[in-house]
Amino acid sequence: MDTLQLTSYITIIALAIVFWIAEGVVPFFRGRTQRARHASANLSLAGMNLMILLPSGLFMAFILHEAKMWWPGLRGTDLPYALQTVLILLSIDLWMYIWHRINHEIDFLWRFHAVHHSDPALDVTSAWRFHIVEITFSELLRYPVLIFIGAEIQDLLLYSLIMTPIIEFHHSNISIPAALDRTLRLVIPTPLMHRIHHSVIRTEHDSNYGSMLSIWDRIFNSFKLKEDISAMPLGLIKESAPDQQTIKALLTRPFRL
Repeated sequence: MDTLQLTSYITIIALAIVFWIAEGVVPFFRGRTQRARHASANLSLAGMNLMILLPSGLFMAFILHEAKMWWPGLRGTDLPYALQTVLILLSIDLWMYIWHRINHEIDFLWRFHAVHHSDPALDVTSAWRFHIVEITFSELLRYPVLIFIGAEIQDLLLYSLIMTPIIEFHHSNISIPAALDRTLRLVIPTPLMHRIHHSVIRTEHDSNYGSMLSIWDRIFNSFKLKEDISAMPLGLIKESAPDQQTIKALLTRPFRL
């Protein structure tokens, strides 16, 4: 494990703990109970997904190293190395936007992505609430994308180091000043933006797809705001009951509906 990888893991875990604590002190949606039970379901899904992500990461490092011998992508240009890195990070984030959006627009993919959206109590642990089939598709499809743009494993680790804390932040149930949210969303997706993305209303949750940057939603006309969301219901209609939030129900949901 190299320094960047270790730094990424420590940062992601440490900030998740900070956000979890802050949610209990200054929550946006108030009156939530059984936070630990809610977190346990989401983290259980995350644990299952690690069985895909960890070996895939090792294989990804090997594949990207071998691929650059015959197709260097952006790394084969005469651009300064730092500019190559910036363009690669932007390209990865653009792919993340595209992948997220097609998960909403293709019914088959939505079956699995809907597990993420079925969470009626959005918080930092929701950032890892994904069906294992969606994670598998995501990993398989990003291999050719990363090879095409010429990404190295260090680029992917750097992107993860920047992007994952942002995803944790905009999923969190932390209350921040409106002025701060306005400023931050010029660059990154903010809690206000992403809470709208988790609205029960289809026209609202089909918006604000950005992961690391909010620019893609502005460019591709999927940016949406709704200032007063304090009473806005989250999740999917008819799926907020406790029996729909068990691990078994979440894993079988795509095959039942």
